[in-house]
Amino acid sequence: MRILSTLILVLCTTVGVYAQQPSAGNANARVGELINSSEYITLSRELPSLRDKLSKPLLALADAITAYHEGRFEDSNRAIDKVGEFAPELGGEVIFGMQNLALVNFLSLEDYKSALGVVQLLLSSLPEDDSAYDSRRNLESMSRWFSAMTTRPTVEVERPKSDVVIPVEVRKMGEGEHLIVDVKVGNNVEDFIFDTGCMNANFISTTAAERLGIEIIADDILIRGVEEGYAKLGVLPEMHIGDVVIRNTTFFVADNIVPENVEVEGLCEAVLGTHVIRKLGEVRFERGSERLVLPAEESAAPAERNMFFDSQYYICCQDGQERVVMQFDTGNTKTQLSSRYYNRFQQRVEQSGGEVERSRSGGFGGVEWRDTRTMPEAEFVVGTKALRLKKVAVNMPIKYEDGEPFVEQYDGVAGVDLLSATDVVTFDLKRMFYRIDK
Repeated sequence: MRILSTLILVLCTTVGVYAQQPSAGNANARVGELINSSEYITLSRELPSLRDKLSKPLLALADAITAYHEGRFEDSNRAIDKVGEFAPELGGEVIFGMQNLALVNFLSLEDYKSALGVVQLLLSSLPEDDSAYDSRRNLESMSRWFSAMTTRPTVEVERPKSDVVIPVEVRKMGEGEHLIVDVKVGNNVEDFIFDTGCMNANFISTTAAERLGIEIIADDILIRGVEEGYAKLGVLPEMHIGDVVIRNTTFFVADNIVPENVEVEGLCEAVLGTHVIRKLGEVRFERGSERLVLPAEESAAPAERNMFFDSQYYICCQDGQERVVMQFDTGNTKTQLSSRYYNRFQQRVEQSGGEVERSRSGGFGGVEWRDTRTMPEAEFVVGTKALRLKKVAVNMPIKYEDGEPFVEQYDGVAGVDLLSATDVVTFDLKRMFYRIDK
């Protein structure tokens, strides 16, 4: 399940001027190339050794982009302020892109007052004609959302100093599984899907929100999932997950979190998103014991981070000698690879995959049908350890109405089977790593 809030995110692709100036040297050329090709993981690894050789505008830009993708949102905004000092050199398009990046940073930090300021600035920059209709509608929705939140406290997590054990149900769901945790509010207990693909707020149906006593504070918040629709904005003063107390939780409240005509036995009416999960810190999933463990003391993170942020959380792994990047979305019952993966590994997919068939995936607002081929298994290496996923569907390429090919930006969506393919895994959305322990 993908539940996405509407965000305008324009990453700059116009820094080639620096890459083309001989006086900028090889370091400028290399960083310009990495930014233009969206090679953020490589940029993160190489920037420390190149930064002293970069021109000041390009260094500020690289720092802003790198901090954003590493989930260091405050550092990213400080660098964006620095980028603003070089507006004449970088140009209006780059500055506009950085304003959009700052908006995502502020939202991730729950700094709604600053986010509202960026929204108002972006609204004032839009043309008055119909060409900006969608952008204006999105920004006006954000304005309602952020205005309602400016006087509200941010999410607060209180937990014991000892290890916290949270029982989790691995519930069969169609061809895959969901991870279900119990959330308690007063005497009410509600099943929540543990969903690393649900961003910026949690998600809940209207009937479940009424059961838990969620207060509605705004209407008409534009949400995009498979399709788009409107939800209400609600807050809950306090809820409990095991021995963890979570205060000031924000919810998108909709009549249905999947379309009415989609029947799924055992589907929950509520979703726990990264709005909370990131603040839990390090999480260990032990499949055999069916539990999540929040350790009292953090373990050592891998030497190299293997996750990055791009409005969603992404995990990097290896497929042979090739790096594969997938959205980390435990709301998806199974991993599904993209048309980009198909183009990269076409021969393998066609040799091992079955016949082309129609595949359905659902989420807020509707159902998406795609032509897919299913490979009997796919092997990936995370860190130094390999895992095998069974029956992995691969999207076939499609075309826009004008005949131009549409290829997804990343290699797919890693679902719950990524976790359950091994006995014990640890991940941390703050420190941005995913590790196979056993």
